[in-house]
Amino acid sequence: MRSVLYRFPDLAELERLVRRAASEPDLPLPSGETVEDGEWVLAIFEVGAARRATSAAGVGAVLPEGARLSFEPRDLRRLADFAAAEARAAVPVPVVDAPDARSEEELPETAKSPGVGRGSRPNLTPPRVLVVDDDPDIRDVVSAMLEAVGLAVVTTESGEEALSRAVADPFDLLVLDWNLPRMTGLELCRIVRKHPALEATPVLFLTANASSQDMVEAFASGGDDYVVKPFRAPELGARIFALLRRSRKAPAA
Repeated sequence: MRSVLYRFPDLAELERLVRRAASEPDLPLPSGETVEDGEWVLAIFEVGAARRATSAAGVGAVLPEGARLSFEPRDLRRLADFAAAEARAAVPVPVVDAPDARSEEELPETAKSPGVGRGSRPNLTPPRVLVVDDDPDIRDVVSAMLEAVGLAVVTTESGEEALSRAVADPFDLLVLDWNLPRMTGLELCRIVRKHPALEATPVLFLTANASSQDMVEAFASGGDDYVVKPFRAPELGARIFALLRRSRKAPAA
């Protein structure tokens, strides 16, 4: 799946796009970009000199007035949330002194709150990730890797158990294998996207299915990202933290 870049020099430009998207969910392509009708692409929305970014999968539509990308309502809501979070982060937070309180710099890395100032109260609850894979070795490797960087990880080997756990106690991210027994990861993702309590949960596919058609199906089912096995740990970690940052659940770097 190829990507297109929406580049915004400042937050005001991004906020204008978000306001337009509220009434016009099909966004025009960035200058110089092309898309085929029905083609799935990964749209990257990047803002400011710091190049903070979020992304969403969109499907191309070639119309008489020009090519556009169409997004799911949940992705447009997430883009609006990203813009709002960037706006909040841009406002200086006053430092409030408290007796015997440690500063943000003195806290462990996993205890810092993302995108806030020194005077904010640290978030000590780590993001919760559910890893769904029928291969115990993959579960062990991914679990150990994520726990080492401060995430709370739960693993399961079936889609049915994953759904039951997620409904009972929602997670901040789901990592799904495609080839699960009985209910596939693709089917699980579709159910998650239709469930009122789970529909906004980020979903990353971690699978051996490597064809471009598989990627298209995964994104069409509601997946947010796609990593092919065998994977490199730094790449998987970066993808997972990017999804958590979108929902403002990642420990600060």
